[in-house]
Amino acid sequence: MPQLAIDATCLPQYDKLDKPTRERLLAATRKFRELSLDALLAHPDLRIRSLPKGQDPRIRTFRISDSWTGVMLAPESGETFLLVHLLPRDTAEDWATDQRHDVNPVMGTLERRDATALGQAAERAPAHAAGPAARAAPVPTGSPGAPARAPGPARTAPAAPSGAGATAPAAAPPAAPAAPPLFDHVSDHDLQRLGIDPEIRDFCRTLTTARELHDWAPALPQDQFEVLRALADGHSVQRVRDEVVVPRRPVVGAVAADDYDTAIRHTRERVIVVNDNQEIEDVLAGEFNAWRVFLHPKQRDLAYRPRFNGPAKVSGGPGTGKTVVALHRVKYLAEHLPLGGRVLLTSFTNALVESLKRNLALLIPPELVEDVDVVTTDKLALDVVKEVHPDIRLRTDTRGVFANYARQHRLPWPVDFLFSEYRHVITARGITTLEGYLDPDARAGRTTPLNADQRRRVWHAVSSVRAMMRTSRKLPAEDLHAEAARILSERAELPYTNVVVDEAQDLHPAQWRTLRAAVPPGPNDLFIAGDNRQRIYDNTVSFKQLGIEIVGRSYPLRVNYRTTEQILTWADGILRGQPVLELGDSAAIEPGGSTRCVLSGPPPELYGAPDEPTELDALAERVRGWLAEGIEPADICVTARTNKLRDSVAAHLRARALPAAIFNPREHSVTDTAHAVRVTTMHGVKGLEFRAIAVFAATADALPQTDHLTDPALDENQRRAELDAQRSLLYVACTRARERLYVSWHGAPSPFLPL
Repeated sequence: MPQLAIDATCLPQYDKLDKPTRERLLAATRKFRELSLDALLAHPDLRIRSLPKGQDPRIRTFRISDSWTGVMLAPESGETFLLVHLLPRDTAEDWATDQRHDVNPVMGTLERRDATALGQAAERAPAHAAGPAARAAPVPTGSPGAPARAPGPARTAPAAPSGAGATAPAAAPPAAPAAPPLFDHVSDHDLQRLGIDPEIRDFCRTLTTARELHDWAPALPQDQFEVLRALADGHSVQRVRDEVVVPRRPVVGAVAADDYDTAIRHTRERVIVVNDNQEIEDVLAGEFNAWRVFLHPKQRDLAYRPRFNGPAKVSGGPGTGKTVVALHRVKYLAEHLPLGGRVLLTSFTNALVESLKRNLALLIPPELVEDVDVVTTDKLALDVVKEVHPDIRLRTDTRGVFANYARQHRLPWPVDFLFSEYRHVITARGITTLEGYLDPDARAGRTTPLNADQRRRVWHAVSSVRAMMRTSRKLPAEDLHAEAARILSERAELPYTNVVVDEAQDLHPAQWRTLRAAVPPGPNDLFIAGDNRQRIYDNTVSFKQLGIEIVGRSYPLRVNYRTTEQILTWADGILRGQPVLELGDSAAIEPGGSTRCVLSGPPPELYGAPDEPTELDALAERVRGWLAEGIEPADICVTARTNKLRDSVAAHLRARALPAAIFNPREHSVTDTAHAVRVTTMHGVKGLEFRAIAVFAATADALPQTDHLTDPALDENQRRAELDAQRSLLYVACTRARERLYVSWHGAPSPFLPL
């Protein structure tokens, strides 16, 4: 019986279709499952055509609508049709003519290459360094067939933008001396062992820089590019074999070079075979469903590895799939629970937890969901403490309590200093006695010295405030976790068999102690996902000091599937010169390694306005332009630094007859107000993603907010940590965008912006 498979290439294109065109596409895909090849070829509505001059005789085009065309692969072996791409009618045939699909016999996967571009490169080698961009390719920007363009958004003139501005080309640099071949250190035999076929081997021998390789990525077979990229990054042949090639190999037997049916089914990273009509619609329409299906081999290996001999950590930049790996890990653990076992999936905010709940329900059946608790770390601690002290509540005004005490007792230190000593020294380091606080190393890293008498006075003040809060039966999160960890440490039976932590970078050490105490140490106990680039709170953590040993079980993810290269490269400039610490290590710098983006698109738009009303008017026009381009309101988000700015933006958009609704992650689900542009704060957009993001009022006054920074005379290191957190907040806001990013300001721009 015929079956249909869907290539991941189709997913971003599906977003661009209007509703009638989507319905026509779904009707067409159902026919692929219901009709034989002969019946499909004869179907009058589909108008399936072969490409007599094409590079691949298996490729066909078919009609979706008057404006859109589908490209499919109809291999002679097997009965599986592959939906390869969705393209505007006037570009589809040209793109399809250039492509060729082959089976990689080493990895058993189906690969696509731009055979025309590679053939032209071979004819004019070695004068092809400009990559496939040197030849006009009739492909929409951002599609996998389009050549990658070097990003370079320029600061625009202070006039309201009407669309994506083009950057003037830079002057050509002077000719450099001839460089040695990029892969001169790798033998032909090793390239063959790694799955590099003769055509790509000869081609890669002409490359001299990693930039050239990157520019050619859209034309190269996908898996072979991953091999070459890893080699170009300096990894050994053995490491590339173990980390790139072996995870892709079939479990049983080899795949013959002409067995396209098996290769399609084996290419799990990019292809899904759909089994019914509902699954077709789910895969094409569901953003999370796409991630759910198309796991990269490294992601799949981490998520479904049977055993980690202790805590394991997955890190990576925005869009690299950390959350999806964590969700798949929960799926694996829930499927292999012992009798009476339970899994905890946790993060640090209610909004993130609600998102995890929704996505987990898409991934695993209800009977497995019942074995998983999805709660914030603070809710976990509160539940544990309430079992012993039912009247305890969570306090949210802790700093105010310290401020009142400091004023009443006329302490010689500002309240920020006192509160910081409580949060970043005493509770962060788990100090429980005066003797511990008097230890010479207790305040390591703090730049304001305190002698023994001063420490005694600080300890007395903190102890007094904590006693007052205990008396009121309202505990701050830090003390709540300290009590929860104590209660759990005295139990013979712990509540969880496994704990999975998402967005781990924003948890306080006290929260980590609760998590460590909630699960017995041993294999598969803790699975941690996070990224210190996105740490928006000033917590620093040492896993080793917390008894969480991850040495040898730390795994980076380096392929971004969500954000275009142009957006991510520009956003990386926000963190320029800022060393990124290893997640869970308060001293070690994260090992270097580039992140590759799968998607390409227009550069970010930057606009500096003379005043706030002008900036608001420009923002309204930008949103109106996105809507006119066919981007749905729910796929657009405007984010600002404060609640006041957020409310002003929402009111202005509504006054300009634009659909806009305030989004508060503590109160609203991302599925609410589906027909309105979301307007939220930078904190509110954390963990979410949208096709288009507008960052409003990125001004020098708002980023950083200096009134939220510790006086450097009190503690320089703490001030630096707070600055880094605000810088990361802007980075997080910008990297929530999948395809379009617009950043504006009035007056002086934020010094964090890479202008």
